[in-house]
Amino acid sequence: MPYRANYPATVAEVLSDRRKYKPEALKALRAFRRSKPWRGTFNERREKFGKLHEELCRVYGLCTQLKFWARDVAYYSPGEDRINLPTLSVVTYLHEFAHARGADERQACGWSINLFRRIFPRSFARCRHHGHMLVAPTR
Repeated sequence: MPYRANYPATVAEVLSDRRKYKPEALKALRAFRRSKPWRGTFNERREKFGKLHEELCRVYGLCTQLKFWARDVAYYSPGEDRINLPTLSVVTYLHEFAHARGADERQACGWSINLFRRIFPRSFARCRHHGHMLVAPTR
């Protein structure tokens, strides 16, 4: 039987004001927000993502690696327990981190999109919805 991802059809399908997150995870995301993850050189921004990753791994008891390979697509490799993040996207990172926690596609969309909306409400409001994905506005 071929693999069939269970992505939601729309972002709206997974939005919830009642979703719960660990307080320490919210604290880590708020610190990340204060670091202004969209500012700085690529290496400075990558370091900010790395610090967030280390903190979320601590909070959730994971040892998942985070790699930045630009020639590839974003994915979580369970066999290697590794997230590949080719672009520095907060929502994409959170989505792949949700996979590292064991979430399927629908669960990962819900976890990452709602967390992004909670921590970055203005950025969320500027995004366009394209199917199950949030798309940043073109600059």
